[in-house]
Amino acid sequence: METLERAGEQSVTALAELRRVSREAHEAVDEAFSRFDLADPKSYGAFLTAHARVLGAAEAYLSRHGASLPVWRPRAELLEDDLRQMELGVPVVKDEHFSDCDGTAMGVLYVLEGSRLGGRVLSGRVAEGLPRAYLSAFHQKGEWPAFLERLGRYLDESDAARRQAVMDGAVATFALFEKSAALQD
Repeated sequence: METLERAGEQSVTALAELRRVSREAHEAVDEAFSRFDLADPKSYGAFLTAHARVLGAAEAYLSRHGASLPVWRPRAELLEDDLRQMELGVPVVKDEHFSDCDGTAMGVLYVLEGSRLGGRVLSGRVAEGLPRAYLSAFHQKGEWPAFLERLGRYLDESDAARRQAVMDGAVATFALFEKSAALQD
């Protein structure tokens, strides 16, 4: 919570509200992906495939909003390389239709950047010898707190409609990941 406190009281409130609104969707994604055994090559491949179905579309969407977003580092290529190393096909990415709104883009980015934190934990569960570039693409020092600070400022400076767009973008992105996990055997 130290990071949130430094972002200012309003940011804490706005970020806390974003977390509260997206918590159920986030927990559903965690539950959907918990069935994958990252030490088992077949299950890990299914895990990566489920991520690839969403990540590519989300990153393509974010690239169209680059001027309004904080700096971020894409990971779709790392994920595709991991799949190729496992001799798995890269799934066709469907262009998901997010609202063409900077607020929505901030919500999508919130989920993708947050998933880097999970990647740090999950990369340790991947069996030796399996590729893990995607899950090992951690935040560089200070990136996550800087992102939260920027997101907090964005929320504070936004009207209710833009704040709602951030929340809608986050919930929609979590839902896409949950749906993609459910499609895997």
